[in-house]
Order: sequence, then C-alpha cells, then structure tokens
Amino acid sequence: MTELHALRKELEAAVKPGHGEVVDRLLNLLEKQLKRIQRLERRIAELDNQESPSSGEGNNPTASYSLEAEEKRRRRKQLKRRLKAKKNKPGRKPKEDKLESVVRWVDVFPNGAKKKDCVLQSERPVWRIEDGRAVRVGYRIYRLSWQEPPRIPGVLPRCEYGVEIHVLLAHLVYITGVSIEKACQLLHFFCELPLQRSQADAMLTQLGNAWAPEFDEICEQIAMAAVVYTDETSWRVGRLNTALWSFTSDLHCLMLYGCSKDRRTLESILPPDEFEGCLVSDNAAVYQQGYRSQKCWAHLLRKAVKLVLLNPGNSTYQRFLDQLLELYRDAKQAAGDRRLSETGRQIRASQFVARLCDLCHPHWPAATPRLPKPRNESEGVFRNLIEELMRLVIAEQLFEFVLDPEVAATNNLSERQLRSSALARKANRTNKTDTGAIRQTHIVSVLESLRCSLTVFTIKTVVGQVANALHQAAGIFQTIGPTDNATLAPAV
Repeated sequence: MTELHALRKELEAAVKPGHGEVVDRLLNLLEKQLKRIQRLERRIAELDNQESPSSGEGNNPTASYSLEAEEKRRRRKQLKRRLKAKKNKPGRKPKEDKLESVVRWVDVFPNGAKKKDCVLQSERPVWRIEDGRAVRVGYRIYRLSWQEPPRIPGVLPRCEYGVEIHVLLAHLVYITGVSIEKACQLLHFFCELPLQRSQADAMLTQLGNAWAPEFDEICEQIAMAAVVYTDETSWRVGRLNTALWSFTSDLHCLMLYGCSKDRRTLESILPPDEFEGCLVSDNAAVYQQGYRSQKCWAHLLRKAVKLVLLNPGNSTYQRFLDQLLELYRDAKQAAGDRRLSETGRQIRASQFVARLCDLCHPHWPAATPRLPKPRNESEGVFRNLIEELMRLVIAEQLFEFVLDPEVAATNNLSERQLRSSALARKANRTNKTDTGAIRQTHIVSVLESLRCSLTVFTIKTVVGQVANALHQAAGIFQTIGPTDNATLAPAV
C-alpha cells in the first residue's frame, strides 16, 4: 500500500490542475484490484495446504478433485493391480520340475543311425495327448557329430506341445468358434491339460506361421482349379471395416480375413491371364469382367420371391416367378442328364436362353420403349431384375452349369464356408490386429482345405496328416494319398 501512496503523490504533481478527480478514480480502482489479488493468493495458499500429503487425502473431505490428483489415483490403482497379478502368476516352471513329471522317455535318432554312433544333444519334455488324456513325454534327442539334431515326430520346432494340441486348439477357436479362454477350459476339463491363455495364443501364432507355406500352396491350387466358388462379406480388423473373402474348389478352401473388397484382391488370387476355370459367384461388380463365369441363380430367385411376398396380390410377379422356377428346374434336370453330349448340352442351353428371353421380353424396357414408367418401388425392383437377367443372358453367364456338369448353378458352397465367421462377426469376435487376421487366414484355410481333401475329417486323420508333413519335411497336401489315415499319427 505504501507504493500506492507514493504513486498518488507523483501523479498529483505531474498532472495539470483540474484533473485530480481522474487520478482519484484510477487510484481507487487499483486499490480494489490489489485487495482482490491478495485475497485470492491467500485462498490458493489454503488449497495448497489441503493437497499436501501431510493433510491425509483419504481422511480430508475437501480432497482435491483436479485432473492431476485423479491421474495419481489411477496410477496407484494400476500399480496395485499389476503387483497383485504378478503375485498370483505362477511364473515360468523350471525345466527340472518338468522333467520330474515325465511319464515315459522316448529316444529320437537320425534316420538310419545307431545309438553308439550318436551323442545326446538335449532332453525335452513335451505335452502329448494319449488315450484322450494329456501326459508329459520326455524325448532324448541324439545326433551325429556332423549333422543337425533330428526333429521330434509330431512336434513343431522349439515347442513343448504336440501338434495334436495345436490342431485341437485351432479347431476349437477358429472352426467351432469358442474363445481362447474357453478353449483352454475345455482342454483342461476333457484332457486334463493345464494351459494358460497366453500359452494358447502363442501356440496359435506358431501354428499360423508354420502353415504359411501351406497357405501359399492353397493359393496356387485355387488358381489352377477348374471351378472356383466365391463369396464375400464384411469383416472388422480393429476399427477398420474390411472384407472376408472365400474361394472354394472341390479340394481346397481359401479364406481371406481382413482383405479389401476390390479387383486387386480378386486378381491376386485368380489372375485373369492364368485362371482358366469357371468362377461361380453372385452378380457383384467386382466379378463382372475378365472371367468365364456362372452367376448364382439363388440370388436371382430370391429377388423374385421377395417381390411376390411383398406384393401377394400381383399376378404378374407370381406368374413370372412360377415360370422362372420352372425354367430353373428344367435347366437343373438337363445339367444332371449324363446322357447328353457336348453338342446336346449346347442345344439345351440355347433353348433355355430362348425361353428366358421370351419370359423377360414383355417387361424389358430396352425391347419395349413404350413401357410405362414404374409407379412404385416394387415395379422399379422388378425392372431392375429384368435388366439383370437380360444382361447376364447376353454375357452368357446364366447357363454355364448346363454346358459343364461340374459347375454348380449357385455359389452356396462358398456361402456355407462364410456362415460360421458371419455368426462370430455378429458377436463382435473379429480380429483386433492385422497379425491376428493373417494368423486366422492361414489356420482356417488349411483346416477347411483338409476338410475338403480328406475322406474322413477327424482329429486322427488331420493330426496324422500334419504330423506326416512335419516328419517328411513336405507340404501337408503333398502327402495326401489314397488313404487318409497316417501311420505316424499319435494316439489321440
């Protein structure tokens, strides 16, 4: 306040006579502001004293609720949770304890080698499924001094679980559709296998990486197939909207999770200059050029059925549906008639084309310019269906199944492949990362291809095929012979 009085005297001496009132108002305002600042500083000091650790935040009802204090409380809670989880976590089990739980020992030698010529390389305990129960088997690995140590039959490199456990886990998670945690519970309940979620996740990642060459082989086989059925649906990877694409032939199935629904993805799997087969698909724009195609009749018939259901009193729609169904049944009967020669099939296909043109001609705007404009939405949908049918007839993509009896009239085969994944998508059980999408792509493609290739798709035949491929260092599908049961399959 002394500084304010000194300032007042200086101003009175400096200003001209008659302006003293202005100086008084200015100085009174400064005095009020100074008192306000002093009052706020005292309040800030009181609040700082309340936030100090000595005040006891837990017992002080006026504890601070600032963002900084909330962040400190959040960090303390996270630290407590981590310490609790670390305390409850059993940790990595020593190898000596694992060896003590081994029920039997197996010696592994190089092919054709004798024990006296080999040296002991290492001892490894491995979980195996025998007679439906998980047991620990010890392997003594011997090697020749000038060679690499041999592989354990039916065990992936650097792994403590047999390949049958990998296959069981992969089938439960990706084919049956249960979560990884529930899959671990099922294996513990039925097989008495102690398995943590983190271990199961690592096993799936290892299996997906090991089956990457098998996935590449499936891609090559799909590109060389005579008939490929394809369909796609939406899929999510994290927060990104992607696509799930299915390519299915008689012996292989390719599932692409997290891909883009565009022409580049299609051509990467089926290059137009290399693929010489028939592509059975719906009438999406991505399939319309570059391939010999058979469009799905089920999609076309559904549109006609929907029109009849939405307009039950419209005789035009009902008559059109009846005649279209009759035409489709006759075409299916001709396609299954093995007595027809190639020329006979071409004649029957031409007859069906003529019947379909006669059916659509009265309702086709291009052939009937004086046709009135659609009066409602249903008439517009009906016109679009007529346009689609005639466009496919001109492109010769409706009766390929009559010309080639190996081609189906619908792509229901690929739609069934997508059904399980579509149900998982509804439950928000999609991929969180691109790595997870690639892992699921490899595993599901191999398992579904084995389902198509093997006469009997059971855990015994699948594990035997995978174990044989590991032992022979060859591809899984290269070892499929006349019999599906492998000789090296472990007891499951």
